[in-house]
Amino acid sequence: MRGLWGLLRILMSLAIVVWGVATVTFLLMRAIPGGPLSRDRQLPQSVREAIERRYHLDEPAWKQYVRYLGEAITGRFGLSYNDPGRTVGELIGQRIPVSAALGGLAMGLSLAMAFPLGVAGALGQRRWPDRLNAFVAAAGVSFPSFILGAMLLYLFAYRLGWFPASGWRGISTAFLPALALAAMPTAYLSRLIRSELSEVMRSDFLMTARAKGLSLGRVVVVHALRHTLSPVLAYLGPQAAGIMTGSFVVERIFNVPGLGQYFVTSITNRNYPMIMGVTLFYVVVLVSFNLLADAASRWLDPRLREAD
Repeated sequence: MRGLWGLLRILMSLAIVVWGVATVTFLLMRAIPGGPLSRDRQLPQSVREAIERRYHLDEPAWKQYVRYLGEAITGRFGLSYNDPGRTVGELIGQRIPVSAALGGLAMGLSLAMAFPLGVAGALGQRRWPDRLNAFVAAAGVSFPSFILGAMLLYLFAYRLGWFPASGWRGISTAFLPALALAAMPTAYLSRLIRSELSEVMRSDFLMTARAKGLSLGRVVVVHALRHTLSPVLAYLGPQAAGIMTGSFVVERIFNVPGLGQYFVTSITNRNYPMIMGVTLFYVVVLVSFNLLADAASRWLDPRLREAD
């Protein structure tokens, strides 16, 4: 019964967060001067009125709000202004696999780089592995993904010609944008792993294990790394949500046909249903990943379960 109440409380919190974001997004869209038809000043009045009726733009704001909430509950999010006859839900479903694949590759690269760097930094403190870890972390934090993406594009696509400059045609076109997305998570994760592992390695039970003759590799892999997973998962929750849905600017730079690029285009076109639908979709993904990370942390660390 206690577990059921906890699940219901989480679902209620999720619903309140989504409703709050939906309301704020709706109000902000209506507060911005202009509208979806403000760029088409040459439209005849009769055509303009027909378009407004088609997309319910002639209705009072409260009625549009109620309609918007109803569409959001069904997952349709209304009709897209720039894709006649197609709902926002259809367009999200069409483009999210590309962004998810790009984000998944970026997350895989980040973990593959962060764990060796973090372990090397913890075991080689104040020596060159630790300095390498610090350098990578500083570089990853200092260069935003769009700056790093432009640098990678210039060096490896235009100067060296090792990778295609843009598009989405397999791993060769996905590697550079994934690397640009992976840089900042790698920086944070490598330092987090280094810090947590350094503290764990000084604990009494690991020093006892070493005194009994266990090899350093076995102590690190079998015993120490397990204790670093909980804080790593706590960080990966919000980070994975952002990276798995792709990056707006990186997708734009590399011309990746994902949801992020379409979202940027929708903002410039004042495509209200698309903007609000994608925003809600990102909120649900973010909250869901946070909940998954929290559940995984509690499963890995019995102390968190006992604290409940």
